[in-house]
Amino acid sequence: MNESGIYPCGNRALVKADDLEETTEQGIIIPQKVLDRHQVSACYGYVVALGPDCFKHTTENVYRDNAPTERRVRGYSEPFAKVGDRIAFAIYAGLTQTGKDGVEYKIINDEDITCLVDEGVTQTSIEGRKGFKAEGM
Repeated sequence: MNESGIYPCGNRALVKADDLEETTEQGIIIPQKVLDRHQVSACYGYVVALGPDCFKHTTENVYRDNAPTERRVRGYSEPFAKVGDRIAFAIYAGLTQTGKDGVEYKIINDEDITCLVDEGVTQTSIEGRKGFKAEGM
């Protein structure tokens, strides 16, 4: 259910991006430099809403010498994401908006969705690190 009050138009998707953990489960504080590096690489989140034209074919005119010479059809054979799916997308894609529920969302183009990901997939190995335990203790 979309409680954000943000309703994407055209070929845009509304995404709730995952937050990066600032500490591990064992209480190790992750340096800001490491967080920044992982934040720039990719972003994961959940599709909250889709615009009415997401994943539909669009046409474009190709102009040469100020005259249309060719009409191309772009698009997808089928939608590759739906509301509720967990996706990966580039961090610099889209705009950040704060919904009426106080949560930050991203509004991205449908073309900026790079893949679907399972729940257990994370963008960093930070979450999987275990604390060091010496033998015999």
